[in-house]
Amino acid sequence: MKKAFIITVSLLAVVVMVLGVYLFQTNTVLGNTSANLENLYQRSFYDLVNNVNNMEVGVSKLMITSDSASQQKLMSELKQQTSDAEDKLSLLPLEIETVAETTKFMNHLNGYCTSLITYKDGKMEANDLKNMNKIHLGLKQIKEELNEVSKRIMAGARISDNMVFGRGKRFSDNFTSLTADTIEFPSLIYDGPFSESTESKVVRGLPDNILSQEECEQKVVESLGDITELTPAGETNGVFETYDFVVKKDNLEYFVQVTKRGGFVLTISANVSGDGTESSSGITLDEETSSPKEYTKVAEEFAKKLGLQNMQCVWSASSDEIAYVNLAPVEDDIILYPDLIKAKVYLNSMQVVGWEASSYAYNHHEREDMVAQLTKTEARKLVSSELNVDSQKLCVIPLDYVGETLAYEFAGTYDNYQYYLYIDAYTGDQVRVLRVVQTDQGNLIM
Repeated sequence: MKKAFIITVSLLAVVVMVLGVYLFQTNTVLGNTSANLENLYQRSFYDLVNNVNNMEVGVSKLMITSDSASQQKLMSELKQQTSDAEDKLSLLPLEIETVAETTKFMNHLNGYCTSLITYKDGKMEANDLKNMNKIHLGLKQIKEELNEVSKRIMAGARISDNMVFGRGKRFSDNFTSLTADTIEFPSLIYDGPFSESTESKVVRGLPDNILSQEECEQKVVESLGDITELTPAGETNGVFETYDFVVKKDNLEYFVQVTKRGGFVLTISANVSGDGTESSSGITLDEETSSPKEYTKVAEEFAKKLGLQNMQCVWSASSDEIAYVNLAPVEDDIILYPDLIKAKVYLNSMQVVGWEASSYAYNHHEREDMVAQLTKTEARKLVSSELNVDSQKLCVIPLDYVGETLAYEFAGTYDNYQYYLYIDAYTGDQVRVLRVVQTDQGNLIM
């Protein structure tokens, strides 16, 4: 009996020792993984701080430089800094809304510098100086915020914890200062005409019924199809209250937001990478699979899967592995630009990997009085004879400050430049004229 007791105790001791070694090794591995992740975050963060510091200095130099060649050089450096900053932002654990706002600032500053270099040979006028002053103030503010965070990290704070860094702020909260809303940037053509069309402060495009998380999960499954994994990722409470999900499909990871009200798929985003020639599914890029006709059809069919009818491509472009498609409802041959949805199609596999539908959710509603007071012929007579008109469409467009109007869109050329000109279909007033500016970095519309 005593011998059996000793054997039992010995066995238990061995088991405890083995478990202790296993737990120690597991904790060591987890600790190393956590440390490696934190190191990656910190390297990315300090690189971002360096980018923002350089941007702030570059903009300050621009404001006191009158030489055109020097201005062009500074703007080219700014463009590179904004691109680098976006890369570093993508590696940080930031909430999607925060990343979108900060990335928008970087995109617009990059495009603004491109337009100044291309359209004005880098020469800034009074309004440009005013804009640069606003940009400089914004950069100074975010620079101060980031430098404060740097001190806290040096004191032992961890980015990966997204912890409160002081003054009630989490790590991600430090990026909300950098926005594009107060700066008059030119629109980018890769977003298409009227891509920033959200103008209503009242959500009119969503049904009134409230869905459960399980019902919203089903919406994700229906929209993305054969997924391999779906994980709830919390909720977002803002203008749009959403259930958020992380989805894995075809070796890609998607972040999806579905509105509680109406179960509307609001955003989809996936990190896409590859060599540009072959996807994980074995599809090889060629002229047929990457043609505008093919990828616009993919976006339009995806909209139908979500229950959105009469959505048509109103603008598209492609770059490397991604095609950008803008969809708008077309009712009675009238394009509804305020209800625009932006889609991204991965050309390697012809899948939708990006979806941004906030303008539709804000603005889509039954419109009355969409009857033009001017005929097409009458409106055409109000367009300068210098413009060689290629196409003419009837559309609803957002106005500069508030509201919208029915207008004729005339697309054409003059002196080898492409223009879009809009005539109010009720009054005959010219309400907007846009010019496409081609650059090495893409096309701008001003």
